[in-house]
Amino acid sequence: MASRNPLYLDRLRVRHGTALTAAAAVLAAAAASGCAGDNGSPGAGNSCDSPGVSADELRIGLVFPNEGTIGEALNTVRNGVDTRLGLVNDAGGIHGRTITYTWRDDQGTPQANEVVVHDLVDSGAVFAVLEASTGASGGADYLRTRGVPAVGLPIEDIWADPAYPNMFTFPSVVAGGSASGVFGRYIKAQGGTQAVIVSTDSVVAAQRFAPLIEQSLVAVRIPTERLAYNSTITNPARFASQLRASDADVLILDLPPADGPEIVAAARAAGRTFRVVLAAAGYGKETIERHGASIAGFTTFSTYLPFEANTPAQQTYLHAAQQYAPELQPPDEDVAYGSYIATDILVHGLNAAGPCPTQEGFIQALRAVSDYNAGGLLPGRIAFDKSAEQPPGCLSFTQVNAAGTAFELVPHVRPGEPSHTEWCDEQPPGSS
Repeated sequence: MASRNPLYLDRLRVRHGTALTAAAAVLAAAAASGCAGDNGSPGAGNSCDSPGVSADELRIGLVFPNEGTIGEALNTVRNGVDTRLGLVNDAGGIHGRTITYTWRDDQGTPQANEVVVHDLVDSGAVFAVLEASTGASGGADYLRTRGVPAVGLPIEDIWADPAYPNMFTFPSVVAGGSASGVFGRYIKAQGGTQAVIVSTDSVVAAQRFAPLIEQSLVAVRIPTERLAYNSTITNPARFASQLRASDADVLILDLPPADGPEIVAAARAAGRTFRVVLAAAGYGKETIERHGASIAGFTTFSTYLPFEANTPAQQTYLHAAQQYAPELQPPDEDVAYGSYIATDILVHGLNAAGPCPTQEGFIQALRAVSDYNAGGLLPGRIAFDKSAEQPPGCLSFTQVNAAGTAFELVPHVRPGEPSHTEWCDEQPPGSS
């Protein structure tokens, strides 16, 4: 199991502006231009003249930071992209075309991003842009003006802005600033009645989740209180005494990955336990190795299905990663997994856009998709036709088992639920 943080991509977005940073077949008729051959495959008589489209190739642009602290954090992006494109190309490509890419380094900054996006688009050599960067906002206006499709990781708020209908991604808990009702439903189902939310007063990046989960808890009538934790001023044992004074039976931790588990272990040592412990960060092998049974019940969440679910779609991904990105170790690494899903959205859109794709057709076709789930890698389904700023309709939860030896999927066992691997709001995207 790789060391991953369910809010890792969100954290990259907010960390980049702080001192911590040194760092989708729908409406095919509407999408196609009508110049395809009778067999639906590109042929010698076709005259598709969209940028980046030839008789046997469809070229996209890939933008990501290649060096520095941010580049290091995102250094497995190409592994995820290569894995998904390897699968589709070996299966015959999209309508007979092989997908290739030209990549550019934007250094993770809006200024550099605007420059490289201009370079890729002005050359007329790319059909769409795939981005994994903390600087995607830099070239967003230009891509929108030119009507160029963009797909990427939800690291910045720009991906959740409905003013950019050409931009597509999968759900983010934080980007967009809307509260998901899933948290309240989950905590109430566990028997939670009162919550204490712990956030740090020293890192802006770790304060983004707290107000959102507070809204979700208020919506299900679970009262909350706030406590601030600063690891440079106090320590877990001393802070545990503050928790002992609280009547809460739910502990919410909006803290850096190392701090949350330490507080839980210290509270347990002091005789203070909670019915629910939910953390924004701390999922990973190192958490188990360091704390073991002292943090049994410690729970994290994800906007994509964690590998503990062990689904056929995840096995397909893992086997493909071994074939097309053998250097990716371990293959369940977070950024590569997210990049694979983002690339799958692009592939889904290209399929929907028809045998003679146009950029406008791609955008219209993908916006018409209302049941996307990356082939089973996302909990619930995305409705791209709805506002991009809507919160995630479904989440997955994992918690440390009683023996403290592993994270395990928290099943949704209530009768009538569509899946045991996901927790959804009353009306998740794509359900209506």
